Amino acid sequence: MVTEKLCVDDMQCAGCAGRVRTALMAVPGVVKVITSLDDHTAEVTFNEKSTNSRALVVALQGADFHVGEK
Repeated sequence: MVTEKLCVDDMQCAGCAGRVRTALMAVPGVVKVITSLDDHTAEVTFNEKSTNSRALVVALQGADFHVGEK
């Protein structure tokens, strides 16, 4: 398992955090997502044999979120 922190610049409210979690949990191989509104991040734990960082970014972009630099 790998844990990666993504910067989700436009995650501004609890509803957004829920949408971020939903989008990321839909990616095969993702086992845990913790969002933080304070620092606009999503900490994602996933099986690196099933998915990768790029798939996480694509999932967030598909949910209309921008992933910035860490």
